[in-house]
Parts: sequence; structure tokens; C-alpha cells
Amino acid sequence: MLGSTAPDIPADMPPQRTRPVASTLLADSGVRLKLGLVLVVTYVCLFHGLTAFGLVGPDEPRYAAIARDMAAGHDWITPRLHGTPWLEKPILYYWSAAVGYRLFGNSELAARLPSALSALATMLALGWLTRRFYGNLSALLFGLLFPSSVAVLVFARAATPDMLFSSSLALTLAAAMPLVLVPQLTRVSAYQIAFGAALGLAVLAKGPAGMVLAGASCLLGAVLAKRVSFVWRLAGLPVLASVTLVALPWYVLCSLQNPEFIQVFLVSHNIDRFLTPVFMHSQPFWFFGPVMLLALAPWTAGLVATLQNATALLKCRRWDGSPSMFLAGWTLFPVVFFSLSQSKLPGYVLPAVPAATVLLAHALALVLRGRTHARAHGLGLAAVLGAMTLTFLVAPGVESTGVEPGAVRPLAVVLGVTALVTVYLGHRGRLGDAVATAALGIALALWQLNVAVLPALDPMISSRAAAKAAAELADGRPVRSHALHRAWHHGLEYYLNGPVSEWNPADPTGMLVVTTTRGMREMQLEGTGVVILQPVSADALLVRTSPGTRWPTYR
Repeated sequence: MLGSTAPDIPADMPPQRTRPVASTLLADSGVRLKLGLVLVVTYVCLFHGLTAFGLVGPDEPRYAAIARDMAAGHDWITPRLHGTPWLEKPILYYWSAAVGYRLFGNSELAARLPSALSALATMLALGWLTRRFYGNLSALLFGLLFPSSVAVLVFARAATPDMLFSSSLALTLAAAMPLVLVPQLTRVSAYQIAFGAALGLAVLAKGPAGMVLAGASCLLGAVLAKRVSFVWRLAGLPVLASVTLVALPWYVLCSLQNPEFIQVFLVSHNIDRFLTPVFMHSQPFWFFGPVMLLALAPWTAGLVATLQNATALLKCRRWDGSPSMFLAGWTLFPVVFFSLSQSKLPGYVLPAVPAATVLLAHALALVLRGRTHARAHGLGLAAVLGAMTLTFLVAPGVESTGVEPGAVRPLAVVLGVTALVTVYLGHRGRLGDAVATAALGIALALWQLNVAVLPALDPMISSRAAAKAAAELADGRPVRSHALHRAWHHGLEYYLNGPVSEWNPADPTGMLVVTTTRGMREMQLEGTGVVILQPVSADALLVRTSPGTRWPTYR
């Protein structure tokens, strides 16, 4: 299904003997069909079902609550969580989501849309970059691979700053590569302004990590591509002016309003987080290796083609100005840098994913031109899809969630059928068709997940249903929590639109308490009678305290 309208042999590959590309749907079809395929995959993977489930984890509810409070109030400088300054992260996500709340009201859409739009911006910027350096076919493949990769499927739907940070760095990369790799570049100042502005957004999204990752990645990429002599373009006056104008005003204003900002944000949540395990996110040094393999799935098998391309490039000793070498530097540095950190979370290497996906797309484009064995790569893709299907079916906790088998089965069928079709296409050597089928299959599986599975899982993975029931049963009276996981507690506070205090035995009777079975037993051991009002899930039980009432242990 994949092809290009014109040959686009990249400058960083030596001439090789090629064989004709097999006739495929997209090779024979027009631009409209190719773009239509990319648009369908992009829409479903990035935007469909953003409200299918409530805010999950401890981070989504907190970030969303800060943005909602910002939209409702007048302080757009200091992030506040229920009125208290929250200085752990910079402002960019909060501003973006606050605008969403102003436009769309109180909805998960407002909280998650900034991440989805950031992923789209990344796709457009690096799609342009890929087309410029590698041609139409590679750009088309990137448009299919990027939105359907696991990392993007997860973080483009999360109400967190991670995708905004990754997108800002991707925009930085799109401006940096021409500056470093193209000696006779026209409009240098325009690229410098774009580079500085994107870098400023990265600093507003994540702080000094933006400067470190962008600067070091560009330098490493320039060294690998033998273009160090052009690095000076990244530090010209237009760069300094644009990054200063974009990033500096907020940092100055926030520091003036909050004298503790430097200590809390820069020292505690940047330096201490990197140098010490104080935040309890310790992982082994090799942690990000498996994370990257999972992040790029189902396209992980394309790494073989990428390594083959790298080997051929190194053997020919003609990589001066190579975009692939620059992208390799951009991919490697975040992985190595955060591997040295004492705190490790999967999202830390998200900035490496866009550059890695460009390399994957380029490598697969070379395979499609007959430079390597298309059959082997097609079967490798099918194997990854099959492993994903099997993992989903046997994953611990799937059966214990309470989801009816009929809700899960269609999703498994979609993934399984996609894997089988990909096996057939891969065996026939039709790698382009296999890639297109896999991307469409992932999109269809996600659509099924959003329509049938996630709404059924919602009471078990988020506090949305529990908070709604608690608000109705409380009838305007205070709600307490007890023995809840912090993710559930923060979610409860978000959906109840305010702080939720921990239940205390000294509280008057008649209080509505959101707790768990274990929490209810603890309340009973404290001598408090409880009446079960409504079980929501295994992690949320609504009870009312009652004097002298001994309720049988809930099972």
C-alpha cells in the first residue's frame, strides 16, 4: 500500500543495487488516498475517545485541577492546587489546559486536548522534516508510524506536560537540523527564531531539562554528522532573543510572586530528582532500554532495518551532513542522560521517540525500495503484533477488573486479525501493505477500546464514578476519604472540585466516606459503625458513619 510519487534516495545512503518495488495500493493510488489513510489513523489514535474514561493516576487529576482553577480565577502566573501554590512544574501545560477549560467547560477533553494537539504538532513538524531530508515515502511512513506507536497512544491522551515537552523539543529539532546540516541555508535568521521560540516552549514545559536535552542532543548530532562547524548557528542573537522573550518573563514573575520557587522547582524537583532517589522512582541503569522497545511498538521490529541502514552508512564512510546521524544523536542522548538519573519514569525518554520514529520510517522506506528483505521485516512486524495480542489476553488483572468477556473479545479479535493479515502480507513480501494494515488495525483496536472497554473499566481505573455517586449521596454535605490510594484521593478531589479531608474517628456521625473494604474494616476496628451505601468498585466503597451500628464485613 505504500509508495512515493517520485524517487527520494537519501543523501546519506550509498548507491546500491535495487530491485523493483512490488505494486501496492498506495504506490498505484493518488495522493488523496495516501493522505486519507494517514488522517484516519491520526484522528483515531490522537483524538478519538479522549473522554471515554476519567482522569487516572495521581498526576492527571492534580494537573487538571490546577488548570481548571487557573481558568476559573485570575492568577495565570502561580499554579495553585486548591488555592495552594504548586511549584513542581512550569506553566505551559496549565496555560494550555486552562484555555481548554475556557473553551470546552469542565471536561476531560479540556485537560487532555493539549497533549493530543502537541502530538499533532510533532507529527506535522517532523513530517515536514522527514520529507525535506528523506522524501515522500519516508514522510508518509512517519505519518503512519508515529501516531500509532505505544508511547504516543499513551501520552497523547494524558493530562500531563510530557507530550508538550516532547513536542516542543521536536519543534526545536525541526529547526535545528537545517541550521546544522545545510551549509548553504537561506533564511538562517528565520530558522534561528523558530529554534529559539521552540526551545523557550520546552523550558516553559519542563524547565532546564529543555535546555540540557536540546543543547546536548544537537551537539551530539552535529558531532556524529560531522557538522560541528555550524553549531554556532544555534547560539546566534535571534536564538537568544526569541528563547528569552518566550521563557524568561514567566520565570521572573513567578519568582517574584513566590520566593520559594527556585528552591522548590529548580533544586528539589530538578537537581535532587536527578541526583538522588528522594522521589522513590529508582530503577536499574538499563531500565530505558525495554521502555524504548515498548514505546516504539508495534514498530519495534523496524529497529533491525534501522541497524542495517546504520551499518551500511558507517561502512561507506560518507556520513558528512547525514540527517540519520544527527537523528541518532537526538535519540541516544535522552536515553543515556536519564539512564544516569537516580529517578526514572517511562515518560522521561518520550523526547527520543519522535526522532527514533523518523529513523524507523526512513529504514522501512529503504526496505520498500528493495534494499533489504521485505519478507523478514513484514513477518517481524506481525510477530510484534501477535505478542501484543497475547500480552493483552493474558495480562494480570484483565479478568479481575470485572469487565465482561464480550467487551474484551472484539478488541482481541481486531488485534489478532490484524496480526494474521500482517503475517500473510509479510510472507508475500508486501511490507508496505503490512505497515498500512498494522496502522489501521491499531487504530481500529483503539476505537474498540474507547467505545466498549474503557467505559466499562472506568469505575475501576478512575474516581469519576465514585465521585459522582458521592456527590449525589452527600447532598451538599462534606465528603471524607479513608485508606484510599493517593491516585483515587486526588481524583476524588478533582471531581468533587475541592480538597477532601481524611476521615477521623472524632468526626461526627453521618459523614459520607469513600473508602475500600479494608478501610471500612479499619473504621469498624476504631469503634465506628458504618452503613454501606454503594459499592462502586474494588477500590471505592461508599459508606456512611452511624453511631452504634455494626455492619457485617463487606465482601
